[in-house]
Amino acid sequence: MNDSYMILEQEEDGNLKTHKKGNGSGNPDISAWAGELRRNIASSEAEASSLRSRAEVLQARADTLRQMAQASDAKTKALRDLLKQMEATTQTLGPIAGFKTRQPSSRGSNLTVLVRERAKEILRAAGHPLGRTEILAQLIDDGVFIKSAKPAQRVGKILWESDEFEYQDKGYWLVGEPIAPGFKREKRFRAPNRKKSS
Repeated sequence: MNDSYMILEQEEDGNLKTHKKGNGSGNPDISAWAGELRRNIASSEAEASSLRSRAEVLQARADTLRQMAQASDAKTKALRDLLKQMEATTQTLGPIAGFKTRQPSSRGSNLTVLVRERAKEILRAAGHPLGRTEILAQLIDDGVFIKSAKPAQRVGKILWESDEFEYQDKGYWLVGEPIAPGFKREKRFRAPNRKKSS
């Protein structure tokens, strides 16, 4: 072996190999060797710093995306809960008072079912029996129109033919449900018959 010396140089595949280096006169060039090492160290530090900076940026972006995903999940859940509440309310209450609803496209069973369902809600809200004219007035307010020459009689017939309603206290009420305490229907007075003058 000559006067040159061995140094370690890192290859691209990460392995280390020995490399002879001298100044041409047989003496090792210490300053050149140290300078090359310093350049390698600086390059390695710069690369590590750049990688760390990129990792921090990517981490911040990942955290932001995770927060956005969580917010989106929460919004989706809230919307689903709201939809379930609306569906449940629609099934329980039917058409909402104050909003005009479509008249059933055909007479018969559709109208009968609609009148009976709305009449249940109207009577429960009132807490006591109501006459057919009173029920008809609230049906009209809810946007349910009875296409008949005598709509009040039509309503009365629909309720009378149902096993869910009964006639008491001069009005229709729900079978098996208690009437609100303290209810007393006012008597209806009719004008006395006048005798025809001869």
